[in-house]
Amino acid sequence: MIGLLKRLGYAPRTGVWELTLACNMNCRHCGSRAGKARPDELTQPEALRLCQDLADLGVKRLTLGGGEPTLRQDWTMIAEALGARGVRVNMVTNGRGWGKQQAARARSFRLESVAFSVDGCEVTHNYIRRVKGQWHELLDSIDLTVAARVPVSVVTQINRRNLVELEELHALLAAHGVRSWQLQLGNPSGNMADHPDLVIGPADILDIVPRVARLRKLPGRPHVYAGDNIGYYGDHEADIRDTGGLVPFWVGCQAGCQVIGIESNGNVKGCLSLPSAMNGVDRFIEGNIRQRPLREIWESPDAFTYNRKFKVSQLKGFCRTCEYAEICRGGCSWTAFSHTGDRNDNPYCYYRQAVERGLIERGGGPSPEPQPRA
Repeated sequence: MIGLLKRLGYAPRTGVWELTLACNMNCRHCGSRAGKARPDELTQPEALRLCQDLADLGVKRLTLGGGEPTLRQDWTMIAEALGARGVRVNMVTNGRGWGKQQAARARSFRLESVAFSVDGCEVTHNYIRRVKGQWHELLDSIDLTVAARVPVSVVTQINRRNLVELEELHALLAAHGVRSWQLQLGNPSGNMADHPDLVIGPADILDIVPRVARLRKLPGRPHVYAGDNIGYYGDHEADIRDTGGLVPFWVGCQAGCQVIGIESNGNVKGCLSLPSAMNGVDRFIEGNIRQRPLREIWESPDAFTYNRKFKVSQLKGFCRTCEYAEICRGGCSWTAFSHTGDRNDNPYCYYRQAVERGLIERGGGPSPEPQPRA
């Protein structure tokens, strides 16, 4: 698979830009420990220059995140600059302080979507967010954004509390006109590492995957999408991964291959979710745009080695011996590292859990070798 990616060429088609680490909340699951702005965040001229550099590098779709991106006063200017350069822009917000003015701006700058973070039904959401009454404020924000004719999405991190609420939450989001819903596993990174009671266990993936597959089959909206850390293979793989592409199955972590992450101080990572300074880790930072041009960082022969120079021999445990090892490469880098401290051993894999618990036979049963579409 790496050989194929090399032949296709490494190009960051999608990315996430942390506009600021400042946040008006202190959520229990925040992977980046957001709250205060970084002391060295990009200036407006630097940010606008980065808009051009990202477009020149080939980024087609970019998510503006944080922290809380709306706390950066020039977020609309950045969104407009990206859009003017042909980059499709969307935003992830907690919805706090979001009103008609913000919704109108999102429409005027033609944001592809505004994604609100929803952490469960009312009691669960308010517990995670640590803000009393935030649930109703959030629903109001969703409603007025839908009314402004801006496509609305929702992002939910699955945790121990909201695991039993997924079907109820799907119905609620449908009632509020949400267009799409992305589900991803909550990982013990950042603040969530301080709350192990929220972290699901590896065996929970055997329940989560078929439920996500069922949710994806429901007619109407919201359309359900499985995050890159949900899967892999097994008898539900095509149901959770198929988005109409040529290959309806997991083809490995794309961090540093087709995905880029930018921190608010100009640090470049393969994926914004990978831990860095706020978690005492620096191994995933490839450079800073103040020190080297973005293109030079991206095209460096020594960049993103955990993916670009991957060898099956690097894998450990079950992943090392798995028949999908070469294409899967250990699943989501963020999930594997968060749980084990190692990029190369991922217990949060449906196929692995099913095999280890004797639910399916290795290389057989209801887990046939996935084939590309004709």
